[in-house]
Amino acid sequence: MAENKETKLSWQEIQEKKISMVKERGSRVLKINSPLSSTMFNILRQFDMAYINFKARLGELDGISHKEGEQLMEEGREIVMAFSDYTDRLSKRIRFRYYTPREISEFMKNDQDMGSK
Repeated sequence: MAENKETKLSWQEIQEKKISMVKERGSRVLKINSPLSSTMFNILRQFDMAYINFKARLGELDGISHKEGEQLMEEGREIVMAFSDYTDRLSKRIRFRYYTPREISEFMKNDQDMGSK
């Protein structure tokens, strides 16, 4: 007998699924406090799913060329850097300590090293 796809999960099943997902490698748990963060989280979740498909189609015949993929990822890095800069400015304005993510610091260091060569 085929399983009915419209069967809704119980509250307990949803909680168990969430707990299981938290234990997965690479998972993150966030407490969202602002409406802007909530919107960004929704975008981030969808970006992450799109990225999986992007990687699968990169270089494929009917997919995305490596050149176009590189351009898209560069645009994404610029957006992330701009948001980090914005968060840093906001934090300074309210005297809150913003810790630049290690990945951004390393990218900036590598970018400066490449520029000096």
